[in-house]
Amino acid sequence: MKRSFPYALLFASLALPAFANDQQALDQCIASWGAKSPFRKGTPASSVIATGVKVFGIGQGSHGADPETARPALVLVRPAVNVAGRSTIRLANPNGWYCFRSNVTVAGKIAIEAHCNAKIASARESGTTVGAADESDKAVAVFGAIRVTRFGCPPGKSGS
Repeated sequence: MKRSFPYALLFASLALPAFANDQQALDQCIASWGAKSPFRKGTPASSVIATGVKVFGIGQGSHGADPETARPALVLVRPAVNVAGRSTIRLANPNGWYCFRSNVTVAGKIAIEAHCNAKIASARESGTTVGAADESDKAVAVFGAIRVTRFGCPPGKSGS
């Protein structure tokens, strides 16, 4: 037990900057939504979606519970990394305000499926594409694609 204590302290100290970066990302998203946002800067995420890493199709895609809520929910979406594969991130809460820290795809595809009423923002000011397509303009795509599609929209509405 004594041997594991220093390791526990090391991992805890490494996790603290990640939490600080998470709040910084959330604050940037809240600022990008502006007056429409129901959240004030400093509001912590009500939930976190860990999107995973895929390399050559091997690895984890998006996972985690994304339940529908009655009130607006601030959801942090951790960075998705995809190299020569395909990943799908599903954002199912119509009252979700989803804040992406960042997404990176190299010679692959990240598909973001979002409920029609879900709000999406990124902590990044703009994206970077090289020989790629990034419909979100909020990620880094190199010879790949990042596409956002909406579901659950009534006829005549394409999403917000």
